[in-house]
Formats: sequence, structure tokens, C-alpha cells
Amino acid sequence: MKTRTAQIPVVPALAVDFLIVLVAAIAAFLFSQAVNLALSSEAINQTLQAPPQLLVVVSSLMIPVIYIVLDVMNAAGNRLKLPFAGSRKRAQQIYARRIHLGLLALYFNAILVALCWSASAMPVMSKIYLAAVFAIAIYALGQSIPSTKLSFTLSGVLFVIVLLATQTFIITKTQAEAEQAGEELRERLGGGAPDNDQ
Repeated sequence: MKTRTAQIPVVPALAVDFLIVLVAAIAAFLFSQAVNLALSSEAINQTLQAPPQLLVVVSSLMIPVIYIVLDVMNAAGNRLKLPFAGSRKRAQQIYARRIHLGLLALYFNAILVALCWSASAMPVMSKIYLAAVFAIAIYALGQSIPSTKLSFTLSGVLFVIVLLATQTFIITKTQAEAEQAGEELRERLGGGAPDNDQ
């Protein structure tokens, strides 16, 4: 039994865990930058009630970090609990479940960032509540698919759609603000120009 346990690969499990943490860290950085961008927008910042950036970072990294800690503990203790201890199908199911939970956090943050830009005056707790409700709804939709592969694909597609929609909205609103600021500047310059006809 000890020989079999010693043969269970540890490095592949930890490597996949580190990869998931890296992706989550990149996503946390991007969402944090989006909140910073909203804070730096003069038009939005007048009414913006932004969520704590620590919440964005922690919620993005919490689930992957918990799983990597668990795998490190299992590697030192009971390796039979590691994802690669059984069949390939078992490992795929374990990582699919973990990635689904990771996507839940990314859905939450993507929607939260979108609310920062679209409903800047909304109270922070209302934004967090709405983001949580929509994120859980998207997660539940993905989990309702019986096929693990199809469920994972659907979750990934939904996440990409949410992310693209969020980024598109931010870019569109930023451009609209820039155009509005340009028009106001032109009106001020035009209104303050001296009358040379007299």
C-alpha cells in the first residue's frame, strides 16, 4: 500500500494547481485595474461607490489557493486524495469542479466591475448582492448540464461572454465620456471667444 501511495504523482497535481492560481491572479489584477480605471474617471468618480479592491483580489484567489493548500497537505499526508491518484476521468471531474468554482468567483467580479461602471451611485452592498445573484445563476446553469465536458465548455463560454461584455461596456462608456468632455471643452472655448464683428 505504501509503495502504491508513493507512486501517485504529486508534481502534476501541484503544477495544475499553480496554473489555476496564476490564471486567477491575472484575472484579479485585471479586475482590480478596471476598478482603478473607474476611480480615475472624473465623471464616474463623482458618484462612484466602488467595492474594496481587497474583496476583488481575495474572492478571485480564495478558491484556487484553498485547493492548492489542500493538495499540498494531501501530498504530505494521504496522496490517495490527490486528483491524479485515480483514473484520468476522476482527475478531469475533480478539476472541472474546481474550475467551475473558480469561474463562479470570476463571474462575480466581472459583474461587480460592470456595476461599478454602469451603476456608480448604487450602494456597494447592493452591487455585491446583485453580482453574487447573477454569478450563482450562471454557475447553476453550467452545473445543470449532466455532461462534465459540456458543462465546463458552457461555463467557459459564459465567462468569456461576461468578460467581453464587461470590457466592451467599459470601453464604450470611456469613449462616450471622452467625447462628452471634448464637446464641453469646445462649447466653453466657443462661448468664451471674443466677438470680432463689432
